[in-house]
Amino acid sequence: MDTPEMAGFEFRQRLAQSTRCVLWRAVQCALERDVLVAVFSKEVLADRALADALFELVRKLTQVKTPLLPDVIDIRREADTGYVILEDAHAAPLMSLLDGKRVEPERLVRLGMKLAEGFATLAQEHLVYGGLRPSKVYLVDGNEPLLPDFSPMSFEAGWGTNPPEWALVGSAPYVAPEQYMAPGTVDTRADMFALGMTLYALGTGQVPFGAIPAEEILERKLRDQIPSPCDVVKGFPRPLAAVLGRMTRRAAAERYADWDEVVCDLAASLRGEAPAEGDDAGAVIALPNPAKWGRAERTIRISAAELRAHRGKPFQRKRIGLWGWVMLAGAAVLVLALVVMAVMILF
Repeated sequence: MDTPEMAGFEFRQRLAQSTRCVLWRAVQCALERDVLVAVFSKEVLADRALADALFELVRKLTQVKTPLLPDVIDIRREADTGYVILEDAHAAPLMSLLDGKRVEPERLVRLGMKLAEGFATLAQEHLVYGGLRPSKVYLVDGNEPLLPDFSPMSFEAGWGTNPPEWALVGSAPYVAPEQYMAPGTVDTRADMFALGMTLYALGTGQVPFGAIPAEEILERKLRDQIPSPCDVVKGFPRPLAAVLGRMTRRAAAERYADWDEVVCDLAASLRGEAPAEGDDAGAVIALPNPAKWGRAERTIRISAAELRAHRGKPFQRKRIGLWGWVMLAGAAVLVLALVVMAVMILF
């Protein structure tokens, strides 16, 4: 989409683009203030059912107060134009702040807790963000998470009119299985799955399932597993890995019952307390592999045992056999010959 031409606004930067709208950073000239402007595409506005559903969702957002989303300032819908004006908190993309580095576990937990608290507010309003991934997360003052792009959002099943193309709006590595297997059943636990996968990616530096086609990722998510973060990053806390494992279970019913439990277990992981890991069969994230740790511990025990066995033993000389004496005599003759040749050359 080209830079919009709208009276009273000066568009400066495109922040995000989806099939529904483009999010711009702009200046509202009359008030001399920075704002975010979500501009809906003409194709979306031409689809009456889709446009009606999206504007119903935006009107709902005006009633939601959470630091996770920017405040809605104004909504405008005309014959061939439609846009939403949002407060600009001057947040920066998390990925640009990381500069390719992994997020350390303690910071990862605190980020996860703040996002979980924001999702708890959305759940109370029966809203699903639906498209969380690392690139969607912005930080205000380098610390407070913000999701300025509201375009992936939808109502929980049965709580509002959702866009006709609601089936899949997220990125394949992060969407919950029910979002493409049974979209009519989606609730806040889909955001729980996406948050777990997002924290996994930020904490390990690896995209879940790797760089393979989206269709293959969606298929493999139903049957395969990704390695435990403990097996990817040395020293990754096992309690935190257990929390991520429960958040990303394939079946929504096997995840946490609510966001309060998520926040509680994330906080407990800072103290080294872990939730029950449960049956590995239904997990997308594999349990830590104890065989790797077992080999390392076994090597350490053997080394320590050998040291103890040899400690205090007197040095024992080994006897030289007949063949050893022959080799020694041959070496002595060779050295002597070399010395004689050197003397003859010099004199």
